[in-house]
Amino acid sequence: MKKLFLSVSLCLFCFGALFAGGLENKNAIGVYVVGAERPICGIQYERRFNDFIGMKFGTFAFYNKDSEENPFDLSFTLETDFTLFQSEWKDKIASRLFVFCMVGYETFYGREIVYDNGPQIKSEKFHNNAIVNAGFGFDFIFFGHLSVPIQFGFMGYFPDDASVGFSGGIALRYSW
Repeated sequence: MKKLFLSVSLCLFCFGALFAGGLENKNAIGVYVVGAERPICGIQYERRFNDFIGMKFGTFAFYNKDSEENPFDLSFTLETDFTLFQSEWKDKIASRLFVFCMVGYETFYGREIVYDNGPQIKSEKFHNNAIVNAGFGFDFIFFGHLSVPIQFGFMGYFPDDASVGFSGGIALRYSW
């Protein structure tokens, strides 16, 4: 009887996170994209430290030597978000309203192609940019695990390709 009780307790302890409500989950992993003048995308991991603050780390790498314009692209992002409001409905749908600030680094190898008498490479250059993004977002969590955050704000790049503009992002993540 003790072995059965111990086995059931151990299973409930180990697999309890699988049945937790969406706002109780502390980790998430998935894919994301932030659309701006130069979109940032990749794989993202989130860790929520408490109900108020969370951190996200994202990375992307691409290499294709036969690509005409951008044969190499690499980015890293770190985002902090602060929950302003959260709500849960019958353990099936949860949502959070948050503000965020993201910093990152992007490098890519850009080629300028001229098509006078067939394609010819005019110039090639490595671009190195710091990324700053801030705004607000909504995180919708369905069935306790499917996290779909949507965020809006302003994103800036500097020093190589200095620009600032509107940005919108979305992600699809599994949370546990």
